[in-house]
Amino acid sequence: MSNVGVATTTKPRTTTLRKDAQLRQDRLLQAAVELYATDGMDVPLEKVAERAGVSRPTLYRNFPDREALSLAVLKVHMNELTDQIAQWQGHDDAFFLAIRMLAAKTINSGGFQKMASVHRRAPAYGLEFRAFTEQILTEPLERAKAVGLVRKDFKLSDVNRAILMIAGGGFDSYGDDVNQAIECALELFIRGLAP
Repeated sequence: MSNVGVATTTKPRTTTLRKDAQLRQDRLLQAAVELYATDGMDVPLEKVAERAGVSRPTLYRNFPDREALSLAVLKVHMNELTDQIAQWQGHDDAFFLAIRMLAAKTINSGGFQKMASVHRRAPAYGLEFRAFTEQILTEPLERAKAVGLVRKDFKLSDVNRAILMIAGGGFDSYGDDVNQAIECALELFIRGLAP
């Protein structure tokens, strides 16, 4: 019997890497996460391969281009945030804890200096992260609104602006105590959002 004209649904094949190949891929990803944090997305791929202790062909077998590597790095950060928010489940202030965490990550990774380059080089990276933060912060924001910590008119689409505002407040420290500067900016933000 022919399948012509019949739609079939098959699951995509998932490839399981050999243990040694998985270790190399993990080392590449860890090296990229570290180097993106210190050198930005424009870090030479040779440097990523060198840090991971693999050849460039091995890097390209695992991540065919910079965009694939960048999206893998983004997923590492997304997973970290997802895990952290899961730990805060049930906390009325989880929304503010997440905003603080993301603001600190923005400053510690030199996010402001890298934003224009990221937007120009890989706009999908920023759009995917924005969509992710809005998705992952939906429940914490709704909880904060329900208990009266956040005004009802604060929109989910403003979350990324809030993160950048708090991170920007961290620059007030001029290298002294970034965490304290973030706390001050967060406190102003919280007072501004109060009903």
